[in-house]
Amino acid sequence: MTRDLFGLLTRMRVSKSPVDLEKAAGQQYLFVLVGLVVGLIGTIASIVLLEFLGKNLALVSGGIVVVVLYYVTGILHTEGLADFADGVMASGTQERKREAMKDAHLGVAGVLATVLFLIIIFSVISFISTRASESVRSFPLPWSVPFAIGFVLSEMAGKLAMNTAMFLGPSSHAGMGKLFVRNASRKKLVAAILLASAISFIFTGWLFVLILLGLVAGYGVTRMARKNFGGVSGDAFGTANEMGRLLTLLAWVIVV
Repeated sequence: MTRDLFGLLTRMRVSKSPVDLEKAAGQQYLFVLVGLVVGLIGTIASIVLLEFLGKNLALVSGGIVVVVLYYVTGILHTEGLADFADGVMASGTQERKREAMKDAHLGVAGVLATVLFLIIIFSVISFISTRASESVRSFPLPWSVPFAIGFVLSEMAGKLAMNTAMFLGPSSHAGMGKLFVRNASRKKLVAAILLASAISFIFTGWLFVLILLGLVAGYGVTRMARKNFGGVSGDAFGTANEMGRLLTLLAWVIVV
């Protein structure tokens, strides 16, 4: 894994050199490893906050964890979600919808989508914060893991959603998204799935299947992008990431 992946997907900078997008696109199957690191940061933050603040301040803990996660990852993906929503809700041809998606001014649809997303994810994370340190044992693992490990699954699922959208394509227009679509392949998608599955199995046993919701999210966003814009773009990738992480977090709190 190179510095370019962290430079692209997070605010963590391991070098002052600019991100090599071509190299990052070629290593897109390693996105899930960035998700692993971000997920572990969320897990540790949630457990530490529970120990210091207790369950009675779960809302406060949840808010802080949200801030920590966005401090690490930045708002690039959520911004993509907002722009994607603006484009989907715009009327007219695919060309007009693409123009609305690329418009620098945020529309009502983008604001609504962002607010709803943040409310839901804040609620889910606050719930996780009440059980963060609780031990969870999953067949066939001989050991237990903290409940907050769900952040690892959700962050990797978000990256799988991006990988899925890149593979399914096609690109809606010239831009950074086209570079990643061009470098995507079935082999890279399968490698990402196997890598994420192996890591998730080590942490959660059979519950690793929850990361496959990332594939579902990526497929759903891609279909919507094709219908409205003629293909995927960087905004579609950001939307896929947010939907993948949210669906997986919701499934985690429901199933576990």
